[in-house]
Amino acid sequence: MTDDFKAGIVGLGQMGFPVACRLLEQGVSLVAYDLNQEALHRIEGKGAVAAENPADVARQCDIIITVLPNGPHVESVAEGEHGILASGNKNLLWLEMSTIDPDVTKRVSTQCEEIGIRMIDTAIGGLTVDAEVGKLLFMVGGSDKDFDHASSFITHLGRCVHCGPTGSGVTMKLINNQLAGVTLVATIEALLMGRKAGLRFADMQQIFSGTAANNAHLHRAVPERIIKRDFDNGFSMNLMVKDAGLALDLAERLKAPQSLGSLVQRLRQIALERDWGDKDTTIIAKVLEELADSDLAFEE
Repeated sequence: MTDDFKAGIVGLGQMGFPVACRLLEQGVSLVAYDLNQEALHRIEGKGAVAAENPADVARQCDIIITVLPNGPHVESVAEGEHGILASGNKNLLWLEMSTIDPDVTKRVSTQCEEIGIRMIDTAIGGLTVDAEVGKLLFMVGGSDKDFDHASSFITHLGRCVHCGPTGSGVTMKLINNQLAGVTLVATIEALLMGRKAGLRFADMQQIFSGTAANNAHLHRAVPERIIKRDFDNGFSMNLMVKDAGLALDLAERLKAPQSLGSLVQRLRQIALERDWGDKDTTIIAKVLEELADSDLAFEE
């Protein structure tokens, strides 16, 4: 990839905006589009060039990134007279970073292949703070050739793992999120049990960290979010419910049991009933605290 290549991004939401900012900080020439004009003006202020529509972005770029809420949004920016497919840019490599149904990914990829555009799913692992410092993990699905082409560009944003053919990246993301969500709930339940038994968090964290019970939530979500009662911003419960729903749908198609995943999803629904959908996904701790008649507001 030459130094004078140009990248584009469609979708400047919760994750798309910090991804765009990181690329600009890395000296990447960036063209951007979003329906939200405020977000578009913000990224213009940081050095990006605003485009009129997705096709306009695609015509100007060597690589285009999409970071969108769901499958229908991806299809909408792909198709139609102003869609990416209408750009006619056969040199384009499309990195589709949205968390969507893998069947949508495969369907859009087939449409791209038919007209000569290369598309690979490049699912994002990590939080917005990771995007800001270039420490995201990307789960990539696509051909060996396209992965090799994309991997040097992705180093601007973090590291990447080639998970297999198109659709494998977002499939890995859904399964990873499912496991992480179940692990979070199991961790909270264990800590609540210890809390009611009179144990201190520092002691439980130290012991768990030295056994098979160790997990990232013990070191990040629990001390930084749950104990401090900081449930604002972050990865919203609404998005977690959406992602977990996609994982459960995929599991049903694969006939793969998800008994724990289904149970945790029902607990998330309680959080939505409490109007906590815009809160960070760690707000599920409050649901479990209600059930336990205790809390994790440990003293320092």
